[in-house]
Order: sequence, then C-alpha cells, then structure tokens
Amino acid sequence: MKRFWQIIIISTVLFFVPWLILFKLGINSLPIQSQDTVPALFTPISILEHGNLYLDEYYNMMIKEYPNTADMDQSLGLTPYYLRKVDTHYVSAFPLIISLLALPVYILPVLLHVSFTWNTLAILGHLSGSLILAFAGGFFYLLLKDIFKLDSKKSLMLTGIYLFGTVNFAMISQALWQHGALQLFSILGLYFLLFYTQQSFSYKHLFLSGLFFGLAALSRPTAALTIILVGLYIGMLEFKQPQKLLKSYSAFSIGVLLNVLFFVIYNGIFYKSVENQGYANQLFKNWVDTFPVSFFGVWISPSKGILVYSPVFVFSLVGAWRALKSKSLLNILFTIIIVLHTLVISFWKYWFGGWSYGYRLSSDVIPYLVLLLIPYINSPLYEITKKIFFTCIVTSVLIELTGLVYFDGIWHAAYDRGYTNIGWLWSIKDSEFVFYARRILVKLHLLRKACPTCL
Repeated sequence: MKRFWQIIIISTVLFFVPWLILFKLGINSLPIQSQDTVPALFTPISILEHGNLYLDEYYNMMIKEYPNTADMDQSLGLTPYYLRKVDTHYVSAFPLIISLLALPVYILPVLLHVSFTWNTLAILGHLSGSLILAFAGGFFYLLLKDIFKLDSKKSLMLTGIYLFGTVNFAMISQALWQHGALQLFSILGLYFLLFYTQQSFSYKHLFLSGLFFGLAALSRPTAALTIILVGLYIGMLEFKQPQKLLKSYSAFSIGVLLNVLFFVIYNGIFYKSVENQGYANQLFKNWVDTFPVSFFGVWISPSKGILVYSPVFVFSLVGAWRALKSKSLLNILFTIIIVLHTLVISFWKYWFGGWSYGYRLSSDVIPYLVLLLIPYINSPLYEITKKIFFTCIVTSVLIELTGLVYFDGIWHAAYDRGYTNIGWLWSIKDSEFVFYARRILVKLHLLRKACPTCL
C-alpha cells in the first residue's frame, strides 16, 4: 500500500501545482475549464451548508460570469444549459456524483466560512479533480499489480501512461469533470470483478463490482454500456453452471440496483421528474448523422483524435489485435467496450467534446485502452519495438503538458464552427496542437500571431 499512497501524493502534486503556478503567473489564465463544470463547483457548498442540491443562492454569481444566453431556455426563465429550473429552484443539469466526491475538499473551507470567489472555486475544483484522478491512478496501479500480476516496473509505466500520457493530465484532472468519477469507479468495478473471477470467488466482491460500476453509470450514463457488457462476460464465464450464474447475477445486480435506488430517491426529492435531469432532454435530440466521418474523427481527427493526442495508444490497437488472435475473453471485452463507446459517441452532436482539449468524451475508456497495452508489452514484439513505444510515451506526455500550459479556449474561439460544419476538425495547419506551437513561436517573437486568418 506504500506505493499506492506514493502514487496518489505525487500525481496530485503534479496535476495541481503546475496548474497553480501557470495560473498565478498568468501563463494560462483560464480558471474554469468549461461551463459544464460550473454547477459541480457549487453543489458541494449547497450540500454542506444547506443539506440540499439547490443552487439558488449562487445563481446570480453563475449567470453573471457564465450567462450562455444563446442556450438559455426562455420558458424556464434565464436558465443556462448547465442548470435546470425545478419549480422555483435551480439544480445542476449534470450528474451529482462528482460533487459528492469533492465534498472532503470543501469541508474545511465551509467550516471556516471562506468567501467563495471564482478564484477560490477554481482552486477547490482543480484540487478536487486532481485528487479524484490521483486516487484512480492509485487503484489502477493495484489493478495492474494485484490482478494482472505485472511487475512493479511495468505497473508503474502503465500507471504513468494512464495519468500523464492521456487527456487525464491536461483536462480531466483539472476540473470537476464527470469523466474522472466514471474512471475511478470503473477501475474499482473492474478490480472487484476480476478479483472475484480469478481469486476470491466470493459473491461479496461481485456485489462490490456491481456497486462501483453502478456509480460509474450514475457519474456518466455511457458507463451503462460497460455494465451490460460485463453482465455478458459473467454469463460467458459461468453459463455451464446455471445455479452459480444466478447467484452471480443476483450479487452483481443488487450492487447496480442500489445505485438506481439512490438515483430514484434524490431525483424524486430534488428533480421531481427524470425529465429535469440534464441528459434526459438531450436523449432524443442530440444525435446527428455524421457517421462514419465522426467515428474516424474520434480516432484520428488532427484536433480531437485519440491517436493524435495519445499516440501511445497505437500500441493498444496492437494489443487488441493480439487479444482477438489469442481469443482472450477479457481483452476482447475491453476491445468491445472501447469500440462500442467510440461508436456511440460518434453519433453524438458534439462527438469532439465541445470546448475542451483533445478527446474528452473518449476519456471514459482510457483505463481499457491502457489495459490493452498489456498484451503488447507481454509479447516478443515489445522488445523489438520498445524504442518506438517509449518515443510515443514521451510524445504523448509532451502533448498533454502543452495542453496544460496553453488550453484556454482561444483556439476554439478562433476556429470552432460547431457540429454542422466539421471541416475545422480536420485541418492540420490550423489544428489545435499546431495553433499552440504557433503560440510558442509568437512568445519567442518568431511569429507575429498564432492565428494567421484571424483579425
């Protein structure tokens, strides 16, 4: 457990301190990464001070700084997209779980009656996001070491890739994104699932797996895909033992259903109807037909592609190929989770993740992409291509570090044309990363402006 806590402490420092320095020096002056994360900054305060989820007291502060008038529903009053108005109260349009995870960070400031300015909230949000991802990294290390039986060196290497070679570094660890909670609970769900199937064979671990996968789905609905696929995986393992299969499904389902019960209770008290949940009213109107271009965009778009921002995942494709060739049921499960998730979001209006750095929406499957590196590093091919692999790791980390330094929304303001005209997502010369490279040249006085076509 010593290494577990070392990972948490070191990664929290590496996530939080560089941002704080950059912010204080004015190098990256963006305090809040996205309006999507705004309600999650205030919900912990409301829970601790008032014992409810209502954001009425903070509405004026939110709408003054982030009015988002273009997306306001006039029938509900001046309600920006990130809030919902229920009777006379305002609540977050996004899932609750990430705010619950942030509660420990908020306890002391609330007890000390700290004045919650935007700068204070930015610090609390970044610290909370950093801690959530750091704990995910700690548990990911235990998953690799205890379950997959990798040695310490390989476990640390893959944990480092997970934390710093992906958008977890530049984006997910830097705000109260729901993706951080989903990853944390997915890792825990997978840990107890595999602990059950490989070591304990105790139904309590299967119950815990269902509980954590259910929390992942409460964090972001897309995790429901994983629950279904995990259920199929359990069935394939135990279909020859009907009685055992029934007990396994019962234990796993009870864990999942406890989350459903929690959702029903807090939704009934504070949201009144499931229609007031933010994702509910998007369910039938935010699907657009840009497939298959969007599917390839999820993977290789110059500004949002998984393989562009984390080129190390090219070797995950190698791992997936080896999994299919060897018929490894577990690795095939990971492959299907990744493919189905990227397939689903490729039909989503904002498949590119909106105003964010890199492949934010695909960050939900980062743990599975890293796990698919295991078949590769355990193969003879690893020794042959090790230099290329480590070059890709270093490149991935540098790309994410660039995002931490420069992501401030300016590129989106200059080039973003929305979801109907997606040509801007395929431009190489005006891609997000090239734009940041030009900003470096501007700072070195080697270029006049980073956006040649902007006024």
